[in-house]
Amino acid sequence: MLTQSLGLFPRIPSSSLLSRGLRFASTEARITVKPLNSRKTLLMDTYKELMEKNPVVLFAHHNNLVKQEDAFFRSQIKELGGQMTVLRNQLFQVYLRNAHLPDPCAPTPKAEQNRTHPLLPLFKGPTAAITFPETEPAKVAKLLKLLEKSSEKLFVVGAKVDGGILDVPQLHQFKTLSSKPELQSQLLGLLHLLSGAGLVKTLEAGSHSLYLTLQSHHNNIDPENKKSD
Repeated sequence: MLTQSLGLFPRIPSSSLLSRGLRFASTEARITVKPLNSRKTLLMDTYKELMEKNPVVLFAHHNNLVKQEDAFFRSQIKELGGQMTVLRNQLFQVYLRNAHLPDPCAPTPKAEQNRTHPLLPLFKGPTAAITFPETEPAKVAKLLKLLEKSSEKLFVVGAKVDGGILDVPQLHQFKTLSSKPELQSQLLGLLHLLSGAGLVKTLEAGSHSLYLTLQSHHNNIDPENKKSD
């Protein structure tokens, strides 16, 4: 009750949730566990959108954040181009177990659920998702540096990056990588270096070496050619 009064778990307007939920509805009627317009169904649709539209999703535990601290970190994350969303753990775990299905909200036998999803163990305390719409390691590095100021009140426990699951050590390795445009530029430079004269020389060197090897072998089996040479 205290955390709700402090605004750490802001309520999402029903109209906003409804508009999000409608985007998942097909022309055919959906069959869902809970009523289509219920808060749980709309939240599940929101989690589906959050996970599928953001290539970088970091999961962080938050402990006893006061209202001012919560507002500070939200503001700083927004300046980095990200967004923090507090999750309902049990409902998000339901989504994860059904995320591989066309509609996670539909009734699903337990045998068809993914009960070994690698993210499931992360939800053992109050959890928030920090999302970024682009894969930029530099922004992740700035975020991790920012969270060092939280005195363990907000800390990352895992992440999803471009469809892969990273633990904290792997995430620290990821933050040191170049951005996608930089990697593409390096690749283009390498291809340019190998093209034109550089590629011709490489091919010529191989053929010249092959010619010398064959000529030597020919001389060894033909003493007359060896004498003439």
